[in-house]
Amino acid sequence: MKKNDLCLVTGITGYVASWIGKYLLQDGFRVRGTIRNINDAKKVKMIKENLPGIELVEADLQKEEGWREAVAGCKWVFHVASPQAKKTEKNLIASATKGTKYALEASFQSNTVNKVVVTSSESAIIFGHPASKTLFTENDWTNPKNISEYFQSKTFAEKLAWDMAQGKQQNPNNVKLSTINPVFIFGPSCLPTVSFTQDLIKEIAEGKQPMQPDMSADLVDVRDCARMHIAIMDKEETNGNRHISIAARGKFVDLPKAIHRHFSHLGLTPPTKIMPKYMMWIGKFFNKNAASAYPLTGKTIRRESIYPDVYDYQYTNFDQIIKETVEDLLAKNALESKK
Repeated sequence: MKKNDLCLVTGITGYVASWIGKYLLQDGFRVRGTIRNINDAKKVKMIKENLPGIELVEADLQKEEGWREAVAGCKWVFHVASPQAKKTEKNLIASATKGTKYALEASFQSNTVNKVVVTSSESAIIFGHPASKTLFTENDWTNPKNISEYFQSKTFAEKLAWDMAQGKQQNPNNVKLSTINPVFIFGPSCLPTVSFTQDLIKEIAEGKQPMQPDMSADLVDVRDCARMHIAIMDKEETNGNRHISIAARGKFVDLPKAIHRHFSHLGLTPPTKIMPKYMMWIGKFFNKNAASAYPLTGKTIRRESIYPDVYDYQYTNFDQIIKETVEDLLAKNALESKK
């Protein structure tokens, strides 16, 4: 990658994508970002104020129109846009796979794109395996049978990306592909918005989650995750590989514990109880998320990258990542002190 190269970042209003855009601009690249509705004046203004120098174009995951124009002239494509596991999101699988198809078709048929990095998730790695399995690497793939739609969407979208990259007809210019599979992403947002995972910390801090599942909850800071995207794009040795993004290891109960340690003086003292396994067992019959997670409960799950030297993490302290997430929420008045 060379300064002044044009980079496309899809879903630029997102938590990770906005940080990628910010760092690329700081590093001297030209950045084009996709937005679902270019006529959303309020959102356009917010992005341009927080990412000065950004170029915005319209492209929707559900629509084929606009993607060729978005990719035109770009050398490097970061396909970050994907539906989130929110109640407001509909047709997660269709959105994720269509968006991947449209973005990669345009990239692979372009005469300028050298490489695409697709943002996947650990969700495409760790689910649907026997309960005896406790170690996961980039060689593992989620079994999409009987798991939640969100986890399925990440798995199907990433598999589609690899199938397209390896097809001579679909990828006639042999554009390189790498994917990144982050664990839970926390940390401050570079936009005045609150991300989906920050909302999880907000709920915990407000005491709305009386218990936490007895599960590993490994983290990566959003700033590291963004920087790792750029490192993967820039390194030829990452071509054709998946890359787990993980910086700090812990359990779900460590999330409220960290908030306790740093913010009890503000009255933020969320419960630190661990959910009994039998409750998860009962829950799996009524909830696909619980059913997906049940085989991972009651044990320490290890995510280990087989490419550990791709990126050196800066934000690796579990407590500090959660502390800075809460500080960001407080600064934006998205979370209030109880004292």
